[in-house]
Amino acid sequence: MASIDRDTTISWLGHGTFHLVTPEGKRILIDAWVDTNPACPPEWKQRLRDEGVDAIFITHGHFDHIADLLALANDTGATIAGQFDITGWIAAQGIAEDRLIGFNKGGTIEIAGVRATMTNAVHSSTFNHNGVLIPMGTEAGYVLRMANGFTIYHTGDTAVSADMQIIGDLYQPDLVILPIGDHFTMGPRQAAYALKLIRPRHAIPEHYATFPLLHGTPEALREHLQGFGVAVGVIALAPGESTC
Repeated sequence: MASIDRDTTISWLGHGTFHLVTPEGKRILIDAWVDTNPACPPEWKQRLRDEGVDAIFITHGHFDHIADLLALANDTGATIAGQFDITGWIAAQGIAEDRLIGFNKGGTIEIAGVRATMTNAVHSSTFNHNGVLIPMGTEAGYVLRMANGFTIYHTGDTAVSADMQIIGDLYQPDLVILPIGDHFTMGPRQAAYALKLIRPRHAIPEHYATFPLLHGTPEALREHLQGFGVAVGVIALAPGESTC
Protein backbone atom coordinates (compact mmCIF):
# COMPACT_ATOMS: atom_id res chain seq x y z
CA MET A 1 0.00 0.00 0.00
CA ALA A 2 1.11 3.54 -0.72
CA SER A 3 0.47 6.79 1.14
CA ILE A 4 -0.39 9.85 -0.99
CA ASP A 5 -2.15 12.01 1.58
CA ARG A 6 -2.21 10.83 5.18
CA ASP A 7 -5.70 12.27 5.74
CA THR A 8 -7.43 10.84 2.65
CA THR A 9 -7.90 7.12 1.96
CA ILE A 10 -8.50 5.99 -1.62
CA SER A 11 -9.63 2.43 -2.37
CA TRP A 12 -10.02 0.90 -5.82
CA LEU A 13 -13.05 -1.39 -6.01
CA GLY A 14 -12.17 -2.60 -9.50
CA HIS A 15 -12.78 -1.23 -12.99
CA GLY A 16 -13.81 2.45 -12.68
CA THR A 17 -15.19 2.44 -9.13
CA PHE A 18 -13.37 4.19 -6.28
CA HIS A 19 -14.15 4.70 -2.60
CA LEU A 20 -12.74 7.74 -0.80
CA VAL A 21 -12.64 8.56 2.89
CA THR A 22 -12.10 12.30 3.34
CA PRO A 23 -10.05 13.96 6.10
CA GLU A 24 -13.34 14.52 7.96
CA GLY A 25 -14.34 10.88 7.66
CA LYS A 26 -16.97 11.29 4.93
CA ARG A 27 -17.34 8.34 2.56
CA ILE A 28 -17.57 8.99 -1.17
CA LEU A 29 -18.09 6.57 -4.05
CA ILE A 30 -17.08 7.45 -7.61
CA ASP A 31 -19.29 5.44 -9.96
CA ALA A 32 -21.52 2.71 -8.61
CA TRP A 33 -20.61 -0.62 -10.17
CA VAL A 34 -20.17 -2.85 -7.15
CA ASP A 35 -22.62 -5.75 -6.78
CA THR A 36 -22.39 -6.86 -10.43
CA ASN A 37 -18.76 -5.82 -10.92
CA PRO A 38 -16.65 -9.00 -11.37
CA ALA A 39 -13.53 -7.16 -10.21
CA CYS A 40 -15.03 -5.85 -6.97
CA PRO A 41 -13.95 -7.88 -3.91
CA PRO A 42 -17.02 -9.52 -2.29
CA GLU A 43 -16.34 -8.01 1.14
CA TRP A 44 -16.75 -4.49 -0.23
CA LYS A 45 -20.27 -5.19 -1.46
CA GLN A 46 -21.52 -5.48 2.11
CA ARG A 47 -18.98 -3.12 3.64
CA LEU A 48 -20.45 -0.18 1.75
CA ARG A 49 -23.85 -0.92 3.28
CA ASP A 50 -22.45 -1.47 6.78
CA GLU A 51 -20.30 1.68 6.86
CA GLY A 52 -22.61 3.85 4.76
CA VAL A 53 -21.92 6.16 1.84
CA ASP A 54 -22.36 9.93 2.09
CA ALA A 55 -22.09 10.81 -1.60
CA ILE A 56 -21.94 9.10 -4.99
CA PHE A 57 -20.47 10.82 -8.05
CA ILE A 58 -21.49 9.63 -11.52
CA THR A 59 -19.10 10.12 -14.44
CA HIS A 60 -21.47 8.83 -17.14
CA GLY A 61 -24.35 6.46 -17.80
CA HIS A 62 -22.77 3.23 -19.05
CA PHE A 63 -23.75 0.05 -17.18
CA ASP A 64 -20.21 -0.54 -15.91
CA HIS A 65 -20.48 2.72 -13.96
CA ILE A 66 -24.10 2.93 -12.78
CA ALA A 67 -25.57 -0.58 -12.91
CA ASP A 68 -25.78 -0.77 -9.10
CA LEU A 69 -26.47 2.91 -8.46
CA LEU A 70 -30.13 2.59 -7.49
CA ALA A 71 -29.54 -0.35 -5.16
CA LEU A 72 -26.68 1.42 -3.39
CA ALA A 73 -28.59 4.68 -3.19
CA ASN A 74 -31.58 2.94 -1.63
CA ASP A 75 -29.45 0.96 0.83
CA THR A 76 -27.20 3.82 1.96
CA GLY A 77 -29.25 6.99 1.56
CA ALA A 78 -26.32 8.62 -0.21
CA THR A 79 -26.61 11.96 -1.98
CA ILE A 80 -25.97 11.54 -5.72
CA ALA A 81 -24.11 14.12 -7.81
CA GLY A 82 -23.88 14.03 -11.58
CA GLN A 83 -24.72 15.78 -14.79
CA PHE A 84 -28.16 17.37 -14.77
CA ASP A 85 -29.43 15.07 -17.53
CA ILE A 86 -28.57 11.91 -15.56
CA THR A 87 -30.05 13.07 -12.27
CA GLY A 88 -33.38 13.65 -14.02
CA TRP A 89 -33.46 9.97 -15.02
CA ILE A 90 -32.49 8.90 -11.48
CA ALA A 91 -35.36 10.93 -10.03
CA ALA A 92 -37.73 9.16 -12.41
CA GLN A 93 -36.57 5.84 -10.90
CA GLY A 94 -37.81 6.89 -7.46
CA ILE A 95 -34.83 8.58 -5.80
CA ALA A 96 -35.97 11.69 -3.93
CA GLU A 97 -34.96 14.94 -5.61
CA ASP A 98 -33.55 16.35 -2.36
CA ARG A 99 -30.88 13.62 -2.57
CA LEU A 100 -29.82 14.61 -6.08
CA ILE A 101 -27.43 17.35 -7.16
CA GLY A 102 -27.54 17.90 -10.90
CA PHE A 103 -24.94 20.26 -12.33
CA ASN A 104 -22.76 20.53 -15.42
CA LYS A 105 -19.26 20.95 -16.80
CA GLY A 106 -17.42 23.90 -15.33
CA GLY A 107 -19.77 24.03 -12.36
CA THR A 108 -18.62 23.56 -8.77
CA ILE A 109 -20.62 22.17 -5.85
CA GLU A 110 -19.85 21.30 -2.25
CA ILE A 111 -20.88 17.86 -1.10
CA ALA A 112 -19.71 15.82 1.91
CA GLY A 113 -17.22 18.59 2.69
CA VAL A 114 -15.58 18.33 -0.74
CA ARG A 115 -15.54 21.04 -3.42
CA ALA A 116 -16.22 19.22 -6.69
CA THR A 117 -15.87 20.69 -10.18
CA MET A 118 -17.23 18.81 -13.18
CA THR A 119 -14.80 18.61 -16.10
CA ASN A 120 -14.97 17.61 -19.72
CA ALA A 121 -14.27 14.04 -20.88
CA VAL A 122 -14.24 12.41 -24.33
CA HIS A 123 -16.36 9.25 -24.40
CA SER A 124 -20.14 8.54 -24.63
CA SER A 125 -23.01 8.11 -22.18
CA THR A 126 -26.02 5.83 -22.67
CA PHE A 127 -27.87 3.25 -20.59
CA ASN A 128 -29.87 0.20 -21.65
CA HIS A 129 -33.07 0.54 -19.65
CA ASN A 130 -35.49 -2.35 -20.18
CA GLY A 131 -34.13 -2.93 -23.67
CA VAL A 132 -34.22 0.74 -24.69
CA LEU A 133 -30.97 2.63 -25.17
CA ILE A 134 -31.40 5.94 -23.33
CA PRO A 135 -29.16 9.00 -23.80
CA MET A 136 -27.70 9.94 -20.42
CA GLY A 137 -26.25 13.38 -21.06
CA THR A 138 -22.54 13.49 -21.79
CA GLU A 139 -19.47 12.01 -20.19
CA ALA A 140 -17.57 13.91 -17.48
CA GLY A 141 -14.77 13.85 -14.94
CA TYR A 142 -14.34 15.55 -11.57
CA VAL A 143 -11.78 17.62 -9.71
CA LEU A 144 -12.30 16.93 -6.00
CA ARG A 145 -10.67 19.31 -3.50
CA MET A 146 -10.52 18.12 0.10
CA ALA A 147 -10.77 20.56 3.01
CA ASN A 148 -7.03 20.14 3.67
CA GLY A 149 -6.20 21.16 0.08
CA PHE A 150 -5.45 17.69 -1.27
CA THR A 151 -6.81 17.60 -4.83
CA ILE A 152 -7.84 14.58 -6.92
CA TYR A 153 -8.68 14.69 -10.62
CA HIS A 154 -10.73 11.67 -11.71
CA THR A 155 -10.80 11.93 -15.50
CA GLY A 156 -13.77 9.59 -16.02
CA ASP A 157 -13.75 7.37 -19.08
CA THR A 158 -11.94 9.41 -21.70
CA ALA A 159 -9.38 9.80 -24.43
CA VAL A 160 -6.56 12.28 -23.96
CA SER A 161 -7.56 15.87 -24.74
CA ALA A 162 -6.03 19.33 -24.63
CA ASP A 163 -8.52 20.23 -21.88
CA MET A 164 -6.31 18.29 -19.50
CA GLN A 165 -3.61 20.93 -19.67
CA ILE A 166 -6.18 23.55 -18.64
CA ILE A 167 -7.29 21.37 -15.71
CA GLY A 168 -3.67 20.96 -14.67
CA ASP A 169 -3.10 24.72 -14.83
CA LEU A 170 -6.30 25.62 -12.97
CA TYR A 171 -6.37 23.03 -10.21
CA GLN A 172 -2.84 21.56 -9.98
CA PRO A 173 -4.10 18.15 -8.82
CA ASP A 174 -1.91 16.12 -6.51
CA LEU A 175 -3.34 12.85 -7.83
CA VAL A 176 -4.91 11.83 -11.13
CA ILE A 177 -7.08 8.72 -11.48
CA LEU A 178 -7.29 7.78 -15.16
CA PRO A 179 -8.12 4.83 -17.45
CA ILE A 180 -5.42 2.82 -19.21
CA GLY A 181 -7.37 -0.16 -20.57
CA ASP A 182 -7.58 0.92 -24.24
CA HIS A 183 -10.39 -0.08 -26.66
CA PHE A 184 -13.14 1.91 -24.87
CA THR A 185 -10.84 4.54 -23.32
CA MET A 186 -7.30 5.74 -23.72
CA GLY A 187 -4.56 3.18 -23.41
CA PRO A 188 -1.22 3.51 -21.60
CA ARG A 189 0.47 5.76 -24.19
CA GLN A 190 -2.40 8.25 -24.31
CA ALA A 191 -2.66 8.13 -20.52
CA ALA A 192 1.05 8.89 -20.19
CA TYR A 193 0.64 11.90 -22.48
CA ALA A 194 -2.39 12.99 -20.44
CA LEU A 195 -0.20 12.96 -17.33
CA LYS A 196 2.37 15.02 -19.21
CA LEU A 197 -0.33 17.65 -19.76
CA ILE A 198 -1.74 17.54 -16.21
CA ARG A 199 1.57 17.29 -14.29
CA PRO A 200 0.42 15.67 -11.02
CA ARG A 201 2.70 14.09 -8.44
CA HIS A 202 0.88 10.74 -8.46
CA ALA A 203 -1.42 8.70 -10.71
CA ILE A 204 -3.63 5.68 -10.09
CA PRO A 205 -4.52 3.70 -13.24
CA GLU A 206 -8.02 2.23 -13.58
CA HIS A 207 -10.48 0.75 -16.09
CA TYR A 208 -8.17 -2.10 -17.07
CA ALA A 209 -8.00 -5.90 -16.67
CA THR A 210 -11.72 -6.32 -15.96
CA PHE A 211 -12.23 -7.92 -19.38
CA PRO A 212 -9.67 -9.23 -21.93
CA LEU A 213 -10.37 -6.25 -24.22
CA LEU A 214 -8.99 -3.89 -21.57
CA HIS A 215 -5.39 -4.93 -22.07
CA GLY A 216 -3.45 -1.85 -20.90
CA THR A 217 -1.14 -2.35 -17.92
CA PRO A 218 0.49 -0.13 -15.27
CA GLU A 219 3.87 -1.38 -16.47
CA ALA A 220 3.15 -0.06 -19.97
CA LEU A 221 2.02 3.25 -18.48
CA ARG A 222 5.32 3.58 -16.63
CA GLU A 223 7.26 2.79 -19.81
CA HIS A 224 5.46 5.47 -21.80
CA LEU A 225 5.89 8.01 -19.01
CA GLN A 226 9.61 7.36 -19.15
CA GLY A 227 9.53 7.74 -22.93
CA PHE A 228 7.83 11.14 -22.62
CA GLY A 229 10.23 12.17 -19.85
CA VAL A 230 7.43 12.54 -17.31
CA ALA A 231 8.12 12.00 -13.59
CA VAL A 232 4.82 10.85 -12.10
CA GLY A 233 4.58 8.20 -9.42
CA VAL A 234 2.28 5.41 -10.62
CA ILE A 235 0.43 3.68 -7.81
CA ALA A 236 -1.04 0.43 -9.14
CA LEU A 237 -3.64 -0.69 -6.62
CA ALA A 238 -5.16 -4.14 -6.67
CA PRO A 239 -8.98 -4.28 -6.43
CA GLY A 240 -9.86 -3.73 -2.78
CA GLU A 241 -6.49 -2.17 -1.94
CA SER A 242 -6.22 1.29 -0.39
CA THR A 243 -3.63 4.05 -0.40
CA CYS A 244 -3.31 4.12 3.38
